[in-house]
Amino acid sequence: MKKINLNKIWLCILALSLSFTACDTVDFGDMNVDPNSPTDASSASLLTNAERTLDGIVSSTTTNCYVQYLSNGQYDEESRYQTLNWGFNGLYATLVDLQKVIELNTDEATKVNAQAYGSNGNQIAAATILRVYLLHHMTDRWGMIPYTEAIKGLENQYPKYDSQESIYMGLFDEIDSALGMINSGNGPTGDYLLNGDMTLWREFGNTIKMTMALRLSNADPTTGSAKFNEAYNNAISSNANNIYYPYLNEDTNDNFYQDHFVDQGRRDYLISDVFADALIGSGTPTVPEDPRLTKMADPATNSGTYVGAPYGQSNSATDDYSFITADIITKSDAPLYIYTYSEVLFARAEAAALGWTSEDASALYDQAIAASMEQWGVDATEATAYITLNPYSSLEDIAYEKWVAMFLQGYNSWAEWRRQKAMGYERPLTAPDDLLSNATGIPQRHAYSATAGALNEENYNAAVSAQGPDNLDTILWINQ
Repeated sequence: MKKINLNKIWLCILALSLSFTACDTVDFGDMNVDPNSPTDASSASLLTNAERTLDGIVSSTTTNCYVQYLSNGQYDEESRYQTLNWGFNGLYATLVDLQKVIELNTDEATKVNAQAYGSNGNQIAAATILRVYLLHHMTDRWGMIPYTEAIKGLENQYPKYDSQESIYMGLFDEIDSALGMINSGNGPTGDYLLNGDMTLWREFGNTIKMTMALRLSNADPTTGSAKFNEAYNNAISSNANNIYYPYLNEDTNDNFYQDHFVDQGRRDYLISDVFADALIGSGTPTVPEDPRLTKMADPATNSGTYVGAPYGQSNSATDDYSFITADIITKSDAPLYIYTYSEVLFARAEAAALGWTSEDASALYDQAIAASMEQWGVDATEATAYITLNPYSSLEDIAYEKWVAMFLQGYNSWAEWRRQKAMGYERPLTAPDDLLSNATGIPQRHAYSATAGALNEENYNAAVSAQGPDNLDTILWINQ
């Protein structure tokens, strides 16, 4: 996959000028960032460039291994949690682009010219919604991160790490401000993600807000309930409005899995036995109980049946196991999802079960499974039969079905698994016995870059003191 990569020297200079805390480019989120200065770029090109960063989030194989959708082939490092340190410079570079979009549409000297790329309010709204999405993603990975003092350039080269609680509260304010700016004017030009459709941007923003609200179900349910009720009626309203990364049938913007399996000829990722066995259920390896498995995976080459690869092990005989469906791994433009309608319905079902709303948890549970089946192209008759066979009875049912529905949504599913584990009703998953890092179980967070402490020592040490050891085991505030 030919992608735009950061120049190492530029990245370190940018790290100093923008108050970053590392020079690593380990994280997929560091990909697809324009190495040129944003000073002379249009707001349209800046937004396009920022949106392309999402590719690195939706295609994360590491987190898809964490939640055991995938097992590794010959090289088993990801399913044994080898990588400890993850840099976030590329994500902050994207936030710089988004900040520039906001400034171009706010500054009296530039905002009139910026209207050539959409109304000022709609451009600010889109940039802010995407900014909130990225910062939410970041705090749910690392916990405490630079927020209020970040992206200040030479004004503050050593930003403090804000508490996760204060970041959440700040992001709620930002998303409310963004939603309030959406107007009937033209949507943003250069909007690679949603094509300037402000109805979709409104649904995207409210879906982020309700997702953040539900993440507070353990740490601050009072705030979580209030914010959830403000957002859920205006979140994604159908499968037609699912938010996904729009890959193209071209080498510079093709689907990660197609590029990996077809263009590079790799066979590193297989369907996990944990996932396959769960969906086979009371059925057979030929006719699984859950018909979604036939849409999510292909039968193993050697047996012609659905067979998951043992999780946390080296699996070199790849033809013995099922791969991700060819509809994803052989199609350059196959989308990967950011948020889906079924995800929204499961969140509403869980909120109802928690007493946050007066909605019917059982009815929403059924609707959520039906939406997931529709999303994956399952026949309505088969979907109805499955729902009848698997009625709602507990929060554990919601957790399990949401886990299935979020197949390949690694980061979001990992965040949900950690939250539901804190609540006591997660889909049970077990880490391998032989781990390759300092983790003692499925990771609870990502550790900061290996150089973070050296580049911003005082604030890094303060964060570690407040949050806990900088390893994969430390439980974040939202899950304590």
